[in-house]
Amino acid sequence: MTRMVITELGKILYAKSQTGKPLIYTKMQIGSGQITGDPSNLTSLVQPIDAPFPISSFAINGDTAQIKAVFQNTNINQITFACELGLFAQDPDIGEILYAYGNDGSSGYYIPPIAAGTYAREFQVNVVVGNATQVTANILPSAYVTVSDFNVHVNNTNIHIPRSEFLSAINNLQNQIDTIKATFPDSFIHNLFDDGLETIDDIALTNGYYNAAYSRIEV
Repeated sequence: MTRMVITELGKILYAKSQTGKPLIYTKMQIGSGQITGDPSNLTSLVQPIDAPFPISSFAINGDTAQIKAVFQNTNINQITFACELGLFAQDPDIGEILYAYGNDGSSGYYIPPIAAGTYAREFQVNVVVGNATQVTANILPSAYVTVSDFNVHVNNTNIHIPRSEFLSAINNLQNQIDTIKATFPDSFIHNLFDDGLETIDDIALTNGYYNAAYSRIEV
């Protein structure tokens, strides 16, 4: 995909985000339309293909947001040429807008129909967020995630404990339990204390008190 341009509405939203207002990316959409004028004036794709698809991955690296989304050919019934890509965002004052747009012209690609088998294509858009402090993305539970993104998530040791480390911690805990059990009579398996404590007539209590309601000594 050729370089994305920020639309005029996108520029307004970007300016708002630099003053503390939220910048929320919402979805992407592809299309097959051609454009000859200034793409920054667009408010929608020229010729959309199917419905917009949800964002599947979002990350901020420095002053750049990395946004990914996966298109599937579920509703494509014939081979279809695509060359447009649009990124949408939520403006807190006017609602959802076309934030960024790109067009490959005649250098686009073809989408096979669903009858030919499942087809998926991942799109990544990198956009500068500057000094915006409230930058997020709407990621639906139904959004698709690629194998590469899934592997990155699973192998992220900042949020996941490696299996080997987890098993080691379990083994250490079991060893500590075994050590504690070994300090008690009969390895803590049976209760060797057989006095029912109905009364304490024959017991010399040197510490604590007798709770008659529960027939127990409390220290």
